[in-house]
Amino acid sequence: MEAVAERNIIDKKLIFPDSLRESEEGFKSTSAEDAYATAPQDVILEVKDLCTGFHTERGFLKAIDGVSFSVKKGEMLGIVGESGCGKSVTSQSIMRLYDERKLVRYTGEVRFLGQNLFDLSEREMQHVRGEKIAMVFQDALSSLNPVFTVGHQIMESLRIHRNISREEAKKRSVEMLGLVGIPDPERRFYQYPFELSGGMRQRVMIAVALACHPRLLIADEPTTALDVTIQAQIMDLIVEMNRKFDMGVMLITHDLGVVAETCSRVIVMYLGQIVEEGLVTDIFDHPQHPYTKGLMASVPRLDSRSGERLHQIKGTVPLLNQIPEGCRFAPRCPYATEACRRSMPDFISTSSTQRARCFRIGEL
Repeated sequence: MEAVAERNIIDKKLIFPDSLRESEEGFKSTSAEDAYATAPQDVILEVKDLCTGFHTERGFLKAIDGVSFSVKKGEMLGIVGESGCGKSVTSQSIMRLYDERKLVRYTGEVRFLGQNLFDLSEREMQHVRGEKIAMVFQDALSSLNPVFTVGHQIMESLRIHRNISREEAKKRSVEMLGLVGIPDPERRFYQYPFELSGGMRQRVMIAVALACHPRLLIADEPTTALDVTIQAQIMDLIVEMNRKFDMGVMLITHDLGVVAETCSRVIVMYLGQIVEEGLVTDIFDHPQHPYTKGLMASVPRLDSRSGERLHQIKGTVPLLNQIPEGCRFAPRCPYATEACRRSMPDFISTSSTQRARCFRIGEL
């Protein structure tokens, strides 16, 4: 991936220009800013026992159940699992993007730079979203507004969070387009999303997300529907931004190869819970949970024998109104015992950097 980045972002210094750095002038503060200043320097996000439930026609359904993790400054954390395991719901719960009046109920804590985001009002959260925590969604075409130019949409973020003139916002927006590797940014500034390729639209989304220099970037499957070459370019761009700006990154993806190459730590989720977490080297070299082992075995290998069938985890992720008792993976697990079907296993530390939720750790 490094080679791809060098070829496509050649001679570009991927650093924020002085005009893009935060200044005392025009910085919109909230009542939470004092708490931000006193937060620990290394941990920027700490999620504690997060539960997210939705009011539906079938009753109240809990999509996220007791999720806890942290993200450090400059760290890239990977979150993996099948579709329906709660990865995107977790990220959107952190941002509080769901309708809290009618749809969703949160419990637990989401501490960002020491401040519990669940204690903030909606107005205060508006100054966190985009300014302190930014998000890149799966599909750039549906995430960008088709009736506004891409330049207007970058300017919008800057005008909301920075007290600057339209001319200054335009200048910074053009700088951001160039920063993320879009050629001829002055011309692209006036184009609409449908006039750009999928890779360029995703770069625009990254430019919008990074316009205000956030402390945390949440990338929710940022390479969906892109070809492999463009996927590599987008991932190289995210990695380079992470290194240059020393911001935390939460990378949600199905691609274990991308996680192995870009992330330092990984969380494995299944049906709204974390079933294993640890350093990437721990998870890939010594997976402890049967679900993690199944995901690893499902990755195509270059050294596989001709005609060898790819491993498949039997069954599918259950619906939220059909969550089994005991271990949630037990109905699909080839190693499940009666104890697994009766009660939920606790998180067990297998080393100082790895833990898993399984009764049979060490036996398999």
